[in-house]
Amino acid sequence: MHTKLVMSLVLAALLFTPQMFAQGRGGPARPLARVQPSDKPFDAHDLAGIWTRNSSPGGYGGGGTCPDCGDRGFGNDTPPFTPQGQKMFDANKPSYGRTLGTADAAAHTEEHIGRRRAVSPSNGTDPYQYCNPMGVTRALIYPDPVEFVVLPDRIYQHYMWGYGIRPIWTDGRKLPDDPDQPRWWGYSVAHWEGDVLVVDSNGHDERTWIDHFGYPHSDQMHLQERYKRTNYNTLELNWTITDPKVYTKPWVGQTKRFHLIQKSDVKTVDGWAGIMEDVCAPADEVDQFDKRIRDQTGGIPPEKK
Repeated sequence: MHTKLVMSLVLAALLFTPQMFAQGRGGPARPLARVQPSDKPFDAHDLAGIWTRNSSPGGYGGGGTCPDCGDRGFGNDTPPFTPQGQKMFDANKPSYGRTLGTADAAAHTEEHIGRRRAVSPSNGTDPYQYCNPMGVTRALIYPDPVEFVVLPDRIYQHYMWGYGIRPIWTDGRKLPDDPDQPRWWGYSVAHWEGDVLVVDSNGHDERTWIDHFGYPHSDQMHLQERYKRTNYNTLELNWTITDPKVYTKPWVGQTKRFHLIQKSDVKTVDGWAGIMEDVCAPADEVDQFDKRIRDQTGGIPPEKK
């Protein structure tokens, strides 16, 4: 697929109003066969395949999350911030959630303030707006396919949105105690506890956001993911962030679910099957993003002129 076509799909997604993302569920439930528990036999230790949280019939290309997949944020039960964490949180100005200062935002106090402070995309603080990698948590939350590629000594998570690759090592190595070089995708190791794959990671570059609501983390964040294949169609993720520089206690995220699709379900108009090259390309910024988004929502920030 041509980069401009892909970018057009990205921009179309960005054109949704903040309110469309406020609940994070992308509209009414759809009768998707893949969401229904299957009685087909499966190996609980085999996570290979393409998994999606998307509500569209094909499992990709716009739409929200499927009915049982959880919302678009890490979790609404946000722990109190440390002073440093509060400062980092205030500096991030997301474009998703209920619009800041509106009656809609004021009416939903059951949601953390982080979900009620959306501003125009022209604010320029979202790192992915400039095609930087999203980081692990945000990439997993976004409702587009993730392919698990299982090798003897590692598992690769290949994210369609942004076309990122994350290695998870299963060769018995330990995490570095204090990585001297943070990484966009962190350092990740995994082991099995019964039928649960436990992934621990650290060394995450603090320029990434935990989710599209702009929650911060530091380079001291430790993320633990616990994956369990509960039936042939379903992969369940429970996860916890521990970051004492930003949060006063561990943040237990909302349970997320992914559903299995076949590589033949994801294909270009030419019939080329498999994960698409859904790249955010800086070369298209002026031709695509500026004309279709920034110029329509407040203009280019002065530092970009």
